[in-house]
Amino acid sequence: MFHTGLVSISFRGNTAEELIQAAKETGITAIEWGSDVHVPAGDVQRAAQVKALCEKARIAIPEYGSYYYLAEAPETFQGVLACAKALGTNKIRIWGGKKSSDTLRSADYAALVEDARRICDLAPDMTLCLECHKNSVTDEYHTTLRFLQDVDRKNLKMFWQPHQFRDFGYNLDALKALLPYVESVHVFSWDREQKFPLAAMEGDWKQYLTLLKAAGVENYMLEFMHNNSLDSLGETTKTLKSWL
Repeated sequence: MFHTGLVSISFRGNTAEELIQAAKETGITAIEWGSDVHVPAGDVQRAAQVKALCEKARIAIPEYGSYYYLAEAPETFQGVLACAKALGTNKIRIWGGKKSSDTLRSADYAALVEDARRICDLAPDMTLCLECHKNSVTDEYHTTLRFLQDVDRKNLKMFWQPHQFRDFGYNLDALKALLPYVESVHVFSWDREQKFPLAAMEGDWKQYLTLLKAAGVENYMLEFMHNNSLDSLGETTKTLKSWL
């Protein structure tokens, strides 16, 4: 079953309760809760409240979008892990440091590998997922593959999204290379800093989705509407559902 979901950080100015209501009204079936605003890392009570609200609304919580940066503040991971468990999810988004891969010294890289191994071993029942973001060790898919192989933990995986600063050919190659690791997808239509209605990149997305669906990926999470308005969620959800 495919989840047409929402990444909660798309609407940081709205409450969790408002997002759950909007999800019910638009046919969203899942929400990835962010750890910066809606479910702060370490606030287990709030995580339990949000879980209860989602259960009542029949909204799944397939993943927790944390802001844990590898090798930055190791002691904060326990709070992230506690909230993921309170939310009832087994997937946590993490970040591959704060430096681009081509500027990392060997010691910096080794520290990222060591911390990734540490948290994977601390949470063997969780799947920890990186993203191909700029200013991180996973900013390019070849370096991402190398990092995944160097960490060498079965519970280290990937969220995937098109790189808005790269062309379609690169993104298709990246998806093919990373597909065995992909657990979830963030869906949007961006070209560099410019956002478009989701339907604007239908041709690209249909090719991505052919690969993703064949691989059994189930979670497709809408991230940032083109006009940053909650009023656009219904239209955007309808587009994604038509593709799935």
